[in-house]
Amino acid sequence: MRKIIFQQDVPARMRDGVTLYSNVYRPAEGGPYPVLLTRLPYGKDLPRDATYFDPVKAALRGYIVVVQDVRGRFRSEGEFSPYSQEFEDGYDTVQWAASLPGSDGRVGMWGLSYYGKTQWHAAVMQPPALRSLAPGITWGNHLNGAQLRGGVQELGIVYYWAESAIAPDLLFRRHGRDRKKLSEKLPELLGVIDAILAGGGYDVLPTLQLPDPDGLVGFVLGGLRRGVDDGVYRHLNIDGRYDRIGAPSFHIGGWYDCFIGETLRQYGSMKQRAAEAGMWPPRLLVGPWTHANFGSTQGELDFGMASSGAFIDARGDLTERQLRWFDATLKGDERALEADPPVEVFVMGENRWRSYEEWPVPGSRTEEWHLHPGGRLSRQAPPRSEPDAYDYDPQNPVPTRGGATLLAPIHPSGPVDQRPIEERPDVLVYTSDPLPEDYTILGPVWMTLFAASSAPDTDFVVRLTDVHPDGRSILITDGIIRASARESYPAPAVISPQKPSLIEPGRVYEYCVDLWATGITLRAGHRLRVAVTSSSHPRWERNLNTGESAATSSRSQVARQRIFHDREHPSRVTLTVVGR
Repeated sequence: MRKIIFQQDVPARMRDGVTLYSNVYRPAEGGPYPVLLTRLPYGKDLPRDATYFDPVKAALRGYIVVVQDVRGRFRSEGEFSPYSQEFEDGYDTVQWAASLPGSDGRVGMWGLSYYGKTQWHAAVMQPPALRSLAPGITWGNHLNGAQLRGGVQELGIVYYWAESAIAPDLLFRRHGRDRKKLSEKLPELLGVIDAILAGGGYDVLPTLQLPDPDGLVGFVLGGLRRGVDDGVYRHLNIDGRYDRIGAPSFHIGGWYDCFIGETLRQYGSMKQRAAEAGMWPPRLLVGPWTHANFGSTQGELDFGMASSGAFIDARGDLTERQLRWFDATLKGDERALEADPPVEVFVMGENRWRSYEEWPVPGSRTEEWHLHPGGRLSRQAPPRSEPDAYDYDPQNPVPTRGGATLLAPIHPSGPVDQRPIEERPDVLVYTSDPLPEDYTILGPVWMTLFAASSAPDTDFVVRLTDVHPDGRSILITDGIIRASARESYPAPAVISPQKPSLIEPGRVYEYCVDLWATGITLRAGHRLRVAVTSSSHPRWERNLNTGESAATSSRSQVARQRIFHDREHPSRVTLTVVGR
C-alpha cells in the first residue's frame, strides 16, 4: 500500500529575500516524481474542495503536490498586492518546486479562480520547469468580468471578495500581537461582512466611501476609480502575451461561472498558440456550474448527478480528469487521455454531456432573433415601428437575480426565475412563440442593441431566458455595456481598451452587449425571451446617468431610455446553435 509524507511550512526564498511557505505532499517511496503546484491567497492550511482537486489522491498517484501561500498571505512573508506580485513570485516558485528533493524537474500547475490566475502570471514569465497548466474558472483579462464587464465595475464581486476573503487575514497580520487593537477592529470588520452577507452594504455613494475597516483593502477599492483604459490593467492582463506561454493547458469552466467568458477566450488563445508553436492542443471542460460550486444543483434547477464535478458523465471526478491530463503532459502517458475528448460541454435542458474536437463546435451556425413591437421576439426582420421606452432611476435599480455571479449566498447564482424583476416598468421583455421543436444553443451569444438615452452616459443590461410552459423565466446568460465604453467592446469577445467617450443625449447608438456563451437545449413548447434594462444591483455598480463616476460622485438623475427595433435599427440577439 503506497504511503505519503506531509510536510508543513516548507520555505521557498524569492529573489528579493522574502520567504513564502508551502505544504508539500509527497509519495513516501520511489521517485523521482513530477511536481503539481498551486499558489493561493486563501490559506494553504484551510480546507479546500477535494472534489475539484485532492492533493492526497494526487500524491498517491505519483506526484509531489505543493500548496503555497502567496506573498503577504497567512504563513508567507511580505506585503500582499493582488496579482502584480504573482509574475516574479510565480517564476521563482516554479523553479524552486522543480528543485525539491524527489522532483524530476517537471512542474505542472493547478487551481481555480485567483490560483488559476497565478498560473497565467507564472507562465508568461517562461520558467523552464513549467510543462503543463490546468487553469479552472479563472480569467486573463481584468476588463471582462474580474474588475469590469462591458466597462462597468464589478462592484458585487470586488467588494464581497475583498472584505470577506482578503480582509480578515490582513487584519490578523496587522494587529495579531496587539490584542486590544484587534478586539477593537475585528467587530467592525465582522459588521461589514455581516451587512454584505445579509444582502446590503453596497448602496454607499460615492463607492470609494464603502466601509473598509482599518483601510485593509484600499488597494482593491481604489480600483473602483479605474476605467477600461487604465495602464494597470495593461500590466495585469494576459491578452497579448499568450505567445509567451510554452506549456499546454486544460481549461475548466462553468456556464454560470463569473469567468466563463474568459475561460473560453483563454481556450481560443491557447488553441491558436498551440497551432503556431506545435504544442499539445488545449482541452476544454465546461459544466453547468457556478463559481467554485461543482454540484448538480445550481440556482433553482438540478441537472442530475452526472453533471456534478464528483461524477462527470459517470467517468471520474475533477481530480481524476486533471490527473489524467498531467499523466499525459508530465509523465508522457498519451494513453491517459484516450477516453477523454478534447472538448466536453454539458448541455443543460437535455442534461447530458456532449463531446467535440474543438470549440466553437464544428457545424455550429448563428441565428438572429429580432426585437419586435408588442414585446415579441422573432427570427423575422422587424417591421417599421416606434421605439419602446422606460425610465432608469439609479436610486431604484433592478436587483440581481441569479446568473454568472460571485456574490454573498443571499444572492444565489445560476439559473433563477426572472419573473419578479420582469414585472418592473424599467424592464422591457420580448418573448418568442413556443418553439415547435427542441432548440440547442451551444456557443457565443451577443446582443446588437440600438438605443438612445436622455443621459450623457448610462448602462444597458440584456438577459436571455428560457420560458418554461409553466411560466418560469429561467436565466440563461446576461451581459452589460456602458455607453461611454462602447468603443472598447466593439464585438463579442473583443476587448480593445479606448478612452471612454460620453454619448450625445437623444442620439441613437449601436451597442454590442456580449452575453458570453451557453450550452442549453430549450425543449419544444418552451419560449425564448430577451429582457432589456439598465441595472443589476449589487452585481454591477449603478450608472448615475450624469457622466460622473460612481466612485467619486453621489449625484444621479433619471434617464429616459429608448430601445429601437425597426428596419434601420434592427436590435437583435445572435445565438450560436447546433443540431442534435
